[in-house]
Amino acid sequence: MGKVIIEVLGPGCPKCRATKKLVEGVIRDLQVDAEVVEVSDIDKIIDRGVMVTPAVFVDDELMSTGRVPLKDEIEHWISGRTGKNKVEEQCACLYYLQERARKTKKESSLYRVKCKGCGREFLSNTGKEYCFECEEKS
Repeated sequence: MGKVIIEVLGPGCPKCRATKKLVEGVIRDLQVDAEVVEVSDIDKIIDRGVMVTPAVFVDDELMSTGRVPLKDEIEHWISGRTGKNKVEEQCACLYYLQERARKTKKESSLYRVKCKGCGREFLSNTGKEYCFECEEKS
């Protein structure tokens, strides 16, 4: 068996960190040649088809999503003794949501505004013309 690539996908919440720590522990226990890759970029996570984290990929195969896997499960995935824990094909609605997420243009909800009272620039989520200090003065 060559080097095993294990990817832990998640934004870094406690469950994601626990999953990564557990995977690293199993690798140490089994003394296998493996690399753990942490993927926290939301766009990359969505591109992989994951909607619930943490998710674990072993050699590009989705093995777990939405929960911290059990130590025994991880041992099976890494040692290759069984493939029964693989996540089955995802439903079509997931692909629809993925495509919509990719097409959605990300626009900032904040606008850079120059105060008409003092001339200072500030960020606002509304079309304000005056900063807070100038509003309070009037």
